[in-house]
Parts: sequence; structure tokens; C-alpha cells
Amino acid sequence: MSRAPQHNFAGNTALILHGSDGPMVRIAERCELLGMSSRPRRGDLVADDLIGVDLVILDIDTGDEGQLPWTAGQAPVPIIGLIGSESPGRLAWALAQGIDAFLPLSALGNLFSAVVIAHETFRNRVVQRVRDTAVSQQRGGRLEVIRAVIRLMDDGGDAGL
Repeated sequence: MSRAPQHNFAGNTALILHGSDGPMVRIAERCELLGMSSRPRRGDLVADDLIGVDLVILDIDTGDEGQLPWTAGQAPVPIIGLIGSESPGRLAWALAQGIDAFLPLSALGNLFSAVVIAHETFRNRVVQRVRDTAVSQQRGGRLEVIRAVIRLMDDGGDAGL
């Protein structure tokens, strides 16, 4: 049985990364309706910008490789990408970044759905990373066991077999 996604974001803080005041104000108003506070921001992020932030909402039309202080696909919080009429290249950039959910600027009334999807996608990504790390550690441990067995065999440890 699957668990229900989070549905209450009251008290969360969203960092809104956009170059225009109009969309930032509209998004901040939508966040407020959900009980979330928001921090508008322009330009590149630094790690300290994320202190106390639960979600990043960014305009993918102006996104670039140096804008985000993490490796692509390794965001420390859920990310919502705002889309308008982006080119295929902008959309490819957003997908390569591992954006957790997309929200058309013309549909800001759907912010709640985008927040739910972003949090759930982010959670699933974190769970998968933990699984991948565990599998990698197990595989690394197997190699050590094989090496130990080979050493024992070289030392004549297999004489009783």
C-alpha cells in the first residue's frame, strides 16, 4: 500500500527565483494562500540562500548552469520549474537539472498540485539515492570477500576442501 503524499505545507518557505517582479508577486500570493512564506530572489543562488528553505520555485527560461549551487539532479530541496513558452533547449536544461515538478506561469492556481508533486518526486529521488548507495556498498563488500578468499586459497587455505 502506498503512502499518501504530503498535503499540508503551512509553515514552509519557498524561494522564488525569477527575474520579474510581477510573477514573483503572484507566486508569493499563491504561496501565502497555502500558508507558506516566500523569499523572492534574482540571479544566481549560493548555498546560504537555501537556509530555512523547503522548496525552490525557479523560472527555467532564465536558468543556466552556474545559477544553482548544486550538481545537476542533486538539489537539496524540491524544485518547481516555471514554464511559459520555453524552447526545447530550455526544457532540456530543466530536465537535466532534475526539476521535480513543472508549473505553467499561466496556471499559478495549480501551485498546490505542483508543490505536492515536487515533494513526492523529491522524496522518491532521495529514497532511490539511499538504495543506490546501499547496493554500491554491498557490491564493494563482495569484492573484499572475493579478495580474502583468493588470499586464503593462495596460502593453502583450501587444503581441507
